Amino acid sequence: MLDTSGTTRGAYELGALVVDLDSYSARLDGRDLDVSGSQLELLAVLIANKQRVMDRSELASALGLRHARTVDVLLSNLRHMIGRDFVRNVRSRGWIIDPAAFA
Repeated sequence: MLDTSGTTRGAYELGALVVDLDSYSARLDGRDLDVSGSQLELLAVLIANKQRVMDRSELASALGLRHARTVDVLLSNLRHMIGRDFVRNVRSRGWIIDPAAFA
């Protein structure tokens, strides 16, 4: 998990995508996205680190996941839900969010 201290965690914005960890909601182009908690937190981590490539184990650790391959499943489900190629795979390195997908 990103933060378990009970403090305000805030919102992350990237173009038309808004991820709000306080209300546990996500909006794209003004419409609500029906995302799970893990999907929401994955989006927040990617947006917060939009300037760098993050590998599978790094993302899994940030989300508190037991199995790093769960990241692959979360990304696949988000790609289908969002309907945009919003995250770019950097071969043998990891993933980076693509701001142009939400412009």
